[in-house]
Amino acid sequence: MIPININRVQLDLTKQTKWSLKAQVLLLQLENAADKEARDKVIDDNSKYWKLFKNHLKKVSFNKCWYSDSINPASHYHVDHFRPKKKVINYDKSERDGYWWLAFEVSNFRLSGSVPNSKKGNYFAVKLNMVLNQGPCRDELIYFLDPLVPSDTQLINFQEDGSAIESAPIEDEPWHHKRAEYTIEYFDLNYEDLVEARMTEWAITTKLIKKINEKILEFNQEITVSLQTEIDGLKDQCRERIASCTNLASTNRACLRASGKRWAFELLEENVDEKNCEDR
Repeated sequence: MIPININRVQLDLTKQTKWSLKAQVLLLQLENAADKEARDKVIDDNSKYWKLFKNHLKKVSFNKCWYSDSINPASHYHVDHFRPKKKVINYDKSERDGYWWLAFEVSNFRLSGSVPNSKKGNYFAVKLNMVLNQGPCRDELIYFLDPLVPSDTQLINFQEDGSAIESAPIEDEPWHHKRAEYTIEYFDLNYEDLVEARMTEWAITTKLIKKINEKILEFNQEITVSLQTEIDGLKDQCRERIASCTNLASTNRACLRASGKRWAFELLEENVDEKNCEDR
């Protein structure tokens, strides 16, 4: 999962105004619908609405799935309703009505690859302050981690074998651990192909880290400008691998953290996006 700055790319003002007016009209239709069946029909009949935002959501994340941090050039991206629009499956697998009033609300849209969105489906567990009818949801204490909340994205880490794991220890931070566990399961973040892709990225970054460590050792034994230049060039390659626009950048960041090297932590603290992602 990657942190998303929804304001990184601005919507075209004319389109934004047009779509906003359309959303207001559709919300009014939902509010005036006779029953759930009628509401669901309004949603189904206007499913093209949220698809209008797909290209914008792709630009915001450098064409990457917000949940898996992966680029899927050969698969269809979905515009996921973070809070399901028609039906919700609770933590205990019971069902309730969906967040129909958010069906055409842009703030409820997330860009998802087909695998995470297919597994997620209508799952959306709420621990406290569940909203059961039209109203604001800001006080809901939810299980899913949200890519729009930077601190949430830090609760998932990755290992050398490519697997996604919970960052927070269950004994110290049980609630954060449970949220990460739920997210990994219902976004299918350990999908076999995804795990394999992460493992490949980890191996490449590991080789790069090893080269840098070897060159630093050489430099400490014989200080030369050429060795320093070589080290700087290798570090630039690391910067490219951890930039937000890079496929599976979060995996490469985890690999750098796992190295335990001071220089690696310094790279992680830099704003590498400005240089490496400005033209993407």
